[in-house]
Amino acid sequence: MNTYLMDPTKRTQYEDEMQKIKDNMNDREYAELTREQVITSVKHLEEHKLKAQMKMYEIVRSQRLAPHMINSIIKVEKIRSDDVFFNDTGIEEEDVEPSIKRLNMEEDEEYKTIVEEYT
Repeated sequence: MNTYLMDPTKRTQYEDEMQKIKDNMNDREYAELTREQVITSVKHLEEHKLKAQMKMYEIVRSQRLAPHMINSIIKVEKIRSDDVFFNDTGIEEEDVEPSIKRLNMEEDEEYKTIVEEYT
């Protein structure tokens, strides 16, 4: 994948195609998750964000990639993380935030504890 994304033309094509997919996702209706699904999802997402941050830090620290490649790798890792999340939970990452707002979970103690644990 690194070799493929090193080619600017292929990287641009890949990013354009991924943006089209993301834009199409905005046209769909969001699933209404339960409080329990949101809590489980937030835990899962925060764990994956932390792992991705650690991986990115290691890549930058070890200077294994050219600096211009790091943004591409970050995008790929985000997509990979979303796929793993869906495969593990059956929930789209984009469905979590609307349910957090709908359920007013910003004030939920369990939710706040999870978020604070990873920040």
